[in-house]
Amino acid sequence: MKIGILTLPFNNNYGGYLQAYALMTILKGMGHEVELIYRRHNRRPLSYRIQYFIKTFIKIICGMEHGPIIANQEKEYKEQGELMLPFVEKYISPKTKPLFSTSELKDECTGRYDAIVVGSDQIWRPDYVKDVENYFLDFVENDSILKISYAASFGVKRPEFTLSQKQKCGRLIELFDRVSVREDSGLEVLETFHWKTRCQPTVVLDPTMLLSKSHYESLIAKQAVKRKYVLSYVLDDNDNVRRITKQICNIYKMDEKRIFGSRNRRRNNYKMPSIETWLETLNNAEFLITDSFHGMVFSIIFNIPFIVYANKKRGIDRFETLLRSLGLMDRLADSPELCNIIARKMIQWDLVNQKLDKLRENSSKFLHETCRSQ
Repeated sequence: MKIGILTLPFNNNYGGYLQAYALMTILKGMGHEVELIYRRHNRRPLSYRIQYFIKTFIKIICGMEHGPIIANQEKEYKEQGELMLPFVEKYISPKTKPLFSTSELKDECTGRYDAIVVGSDQIWRPDYVKDVENYFLDFVENDSILKISYAASFGVKRPEFTLSQKQKCGRLIELFDRVSVREDSGLEVLETFHWKTRCQPTVVLDPTMLLSKSHYESLIAKQAVKRKYVLSYVLDDNDNVRRITKQICNIYKMDEKRIFGSRNRRRNNYKMPSIETWLETLNNAEFLITDSFHGMVFSIIFNIPFIVYANKKRGIDRFETLLRSLGLMDRLADSPELCNIIARKMIQWDLVNQKLDKLRENSSKFLHETCRSQ
């Protein structure tokens, strides 16, 4: 069966790349012909580009730090993610040409696939996706195509759909053959919106967790670890996070290693580490402090002790669902004082791994039953 995978536009996001890689790998392993539907962000409107040029020109006159004179979203993405792209080209393949609109999606995908899987990640969060209807397959007109969501996420308990979006997406989801979400709150959203589905929707693991620790280690170039460290992988840096990191470094008597902090991302000409380096840095850490969902996921996969500092702005439902299912809710904190207590607690990894194996089995079963060859 030829399957297209539609996920969030790639935006130099480690979790975004790795969840697409994992889902593609699993489906290929089942014997399917799999292709990424390479949806990009909509092209920026002319009004935005004019405003950007004026602001940049003023910064130049005032001697202020500035970006490129002409805004080029695709160029910026490729330059900052230059070290990440070899992984994408090698492993997240094949893929369609870049598609920037609903009409391009329709033209490229019509008659191309036997099935389309939407997911994972926050594909059903309008704040993150301009044309959220695309992720309910509004561009698919052929009723014979198998329509599946795998670990689709609304991101928050109360996603801000307009009335029009809610009505249209509600009609579209009724056409899905199987629906699965990533968080318990996703089931609540479906119920709150009164959206009907053909089959009972279910919660499944993020696809990154369907692959084993040894699988990811096979992607890492083995290098000697020069020193032990406490790793800080934080998307939204702040004084509390820095205070927590200092506390934990004192507890473990180790130095801090920082990867992809917000201060780094603000630097001109910053190159993000490769995906292999990101995996290796996580795998070699003695302890992880993070506000990233996939930072937490890979800490669990690699059995690295961790603390999740709750980032309510980005949504914490996905953290709570996974942590609760693995008996790790005590790793989630919202204050430096609580983090200090958590850092001293041991994790019973044998018990966690047993629970993870069971969840992995159930999630894989969903894919096998749904995507069995026709």
